[in-house]
Amino acid sequence: MLPWIIVVLLAVTIIVGAAFVLWNSFMKESTPSNPREAARAEAGQVETEYISAEKRAEMTVAIDDIITNLSDPTYFVNASFTFELDNTKAKHEFELLTYKMKDVINTTLTDMTPEEARGSAGIDAISSTLLNRTNELLHEGKVRHVYITKFIVTEQ
Repeated sequence: MLPWIIVVLLAVTIIVGAAFVLWNSFMKESTPSNPREAARAEAGQVETEYISAEKRAEMTVAIDDIITNLSDPTYFVNASFTFELDNTKAKHEFELLTYKMKDVINTTLTDMTPEEARGSAGIDAISSTLLNRTNELLHEGKVRHVYITKFIVTEQ
């Protein structure tokens, strides 16, 4: 009886292993090797919900005219930001914590050099850093997107 049990377990193991190998080979062929194409393929599979402009406006908070030095004290930044949140409770909480959000903005900007803050790469870095750091402070929802509506780097 023991040899039959061993043969059955061995057969099941071989079948499962073969199925796993085949599954991986088919999945690798269906995903593009180019990361940009893979991202587009993934994005095409995600269902998005339409949010009207009025609803979006109800869930945004603007923080205007932040003026602070960069890490190089001869440069300063004059910037304005608009934060899009995922619900109205998050907006209310964000508004109550505006003083903390301004601190996060100032700290983020004062840690940057003028070279890091320039160009679209600098804008993207600032947006993503602010998105991550402000979401750490919120409990009722999250920031969906950070829009930089004004960004001027000036040398004194």
